[in-house]
Amino acid sequence: MATVQAEDYNYLTIVCIDGTKTSLTAVGLSISFSDTQLTATNAYTDETTTIALTDLASMKFSNTDETTGIHTIHANETNEKNNAIYNLQGEQLPVNATLPKGIYIIKKGNETQKFIVK
Repeated sequence: MATVQAEDYNYLTIVCIDGTKTSLTAVGLSISFSDTQLTATNAYTDETTTIALTDLASMKFSNTDETTGIHTIHANETNEKNNAIYNLQGEQLPVNATLPKGIYIIKKGNETQKFIVK
């Protein structure tokens, strides 16, 4: 009988109910749970990922990075006062602006994402 251990894999992939996948480097990974969220911290890179348990569909170990990078941003998330929205020319736009179709960049705290208005 073959034995498989977590250390045999390079990544832990977290799959959310919306289908997004986030792969975390398995070496140095520490996972903790609270009543409402999972927090994964890598001791070597200081990367921390927090996911609401209500958004968690599954977790699996793999040898490939399966991060999809596709997440849904809801309209109310773009209107928060600490957010900044930029067009692809680097111009900052008013947070409450009605955005025409296009690709934009939103900065939320220390996190930056690209998003598409269809």
